Amino acid sequence: MIEIITFQEVKSNDEHITEVMYEKFLKELKEKYPKLEIISEDYDEEVDESKNNGTKFYTKILEMKLTFETFTEYIKFCIEQGADLEVMKPSKITVSSKEFGELLLYIIEFFNKIQARYDISYSVESKPDIEYTLEELREGIYDEDDMYEFVEDGYIDAKFVLKGFGKSEKEVVSNILKTISEDMYVNKVITQPMEIENNGANGNMPKPGFSGLIALEVFAKPFEIVEFTYKYLPVTVKFQDKDIELEINEIQDIGNDLGGAIFELSHAAANM
Repeated sequence: MIEIITFQEVKSNDEHITEVMYEKFLKELKEKYPKLEIISEDYDEEVDESKNNGTKFYTKILEMKLTFETFTEYIKFCIEQGADLEVMKPSKITVSSKEFGELLLYIIEFFNKIQARYDISYSVESKPDIEYTLEELREGIYDEDDMYEFVEDGYIDAKFVLKGFGKSEKEVVSNILKTISEDMYVNKVITQPMEIENNGANGNMPKPGFSGLIALEVFAKPFEIVEFTYKYLPVTVKFQDKDIELEINEIQDIGNDLGGAIFELSHAAANM
């Protein structure tokens, strides 16, 4: 069982509408989570000076305690509610590889729908260059002893397949590797040229020098696996059939990161 304390807020520029929306939101939460425990309710007024006439906003803030029987229930709450939370217990949980894999598929489907609907994606930071050549990456960077140590240290041996296109195979692979987390260790990259959709929303993109599938074998902790999944939306993901242990800070970080990702996409969509 996972117990959290989370903050949710309802905000608008009309005091009455804010109150009505808050009561509706709270009712829906109570129906979906019968064990919900209200810790506090607060009210706030603020003036947005960036607006021409100093628009006034009214906010209702709910602090509550929730419990979830499974990691899946917890993750779905974080995604659906865009939660800001603190995990109170347990100190550690064990998630089966089957449950974790199904969650990754749920994340891919959920984020695919949002990004397709609004034609938006994430901006990612880029490192100056990649460390290895394409030839080295095709052969594999790490030997059996290295890979064994990764797994013993709690890293997941995962394989992702992405769609990609660009001026060249080297550019496509380089752009991926320069933007993934430094805490994700890439062992091998294999590419498969093929015809894929690459016209985007405008339908006027030029034919690329390379289009196809890019398969990556990586060693990463659960947080990086989840982050990579929602940012890159792979077409497939596989990892070793082994239970995954998550410490309390990892449970919390994954939940807050997913909540933050939803907020980022929602903010981008609202400002289109």
